[in-house]
Amino acid sequence: MQDYKILFTGSVCSGKSTAIRSLSDIETLDTDARASDVTVRRKKNTTIAMDYGVLDLGDHARVHLYGTPGQERFSFMWDLLSSEFAHDAIGMVMLVDNTRKDPFRDIRFYANEFREYIEKRRLIIAVTHSDVQPEPNYHDYLNFIKELGLFTTVMFVDVRDPRAVLGIVEELIMAVERDIQWDQICDRILSTNGFSLDFYKPVFEETMLDAAMNKRGIKGVLHLDKDQEALCSNIDDPQERTILKNLGRLSKVISDKADFMGHVSNIVIAGPEENTLSVFTDQDQALCLSSERDISLPVLRQQANDLLQWSKENENLG
Repeated sequence: MQDYKILFTGSVCSGKSTAIRSLSDIETLDTDARASDVTVRRKKNTTIAMDYGVLDLGDHARVHLYGTPGQERFSFMWDLLSSEFAHDAIGMVMLVDNTRKDPFRDIRFYANEFREYIEKRRLIIAVTHSDVQPEPNYHDYLNFIKELGLFTTVMFVDVRDPRAVLGIVEELIMAVERDIQWDQICDRILSTNGFSLDFYKPVFEETMLDAAMNKRGIKGVLHLDKDQEALCSNIDDPQERTILKNLGRLSKVISDKADFMGHVSNIVIAGPEENTLSVFTDQDQALCLSSERDISLPVLRQQANDLLQWSKENENLG
């Protein structure tokens, strides 16, 4: 029996668990836990370690499907999966959620995190949720990966549909396995696993304020547009509001006046006695947080960046 391995990675809610579940011939191993951060804005549970499934390709071959957790705070599992469990994978599938504010940022991030891994094997970029958000389109992705210097294939897929995910596997396997009856495998999977459009429907679509306040330790939120006007806020303390708005202005001034530092995306004031005040900026918005002192700053940064990635400035978030 010839064994192949494929590693799936990508941001939270990009569809890694669903993709593996839609193909697997065994009950998938998924180390899910109830989401306690901004992920709850999109779904109840999130992968904290790995997903695993197996797809039989006939009597002589099978594929082991591994999925990484999406959140950066579980990046130790990225190293473990890429260096141990799937160190000999035939390829990597990078799932990209097209509803994110800047999906290209996710490609750049994961391409950098797995740079050495993808240099040695085939990479496929699979764009999900294009039925909800059609832009960026196929040509936008091709132009971006060309600028990034990536040699890869771009596919738009619905990971709820086993046929679409099987197409990714076929793209990776067909160079080394010529005699696989893909149509028969597809029919078998559809008869066993089915295809439901409700399978990947997000559970929650909370506002920016609600999603941020769901995180333990967040005490107040102020969301600003590109003109520093408040889109939503629950911070009543006028002093805190003023400090946070000034921090937002400061990050812009530093970016404009001290261009040698590059774009300043966050400023954090963490004192021993007061709340931690932080500002995280995006292209046309800023998320200002008042939080308890014991929150890890890397975790806080990740939550803010994910919130901004699912936000649009002109949404009524208040």
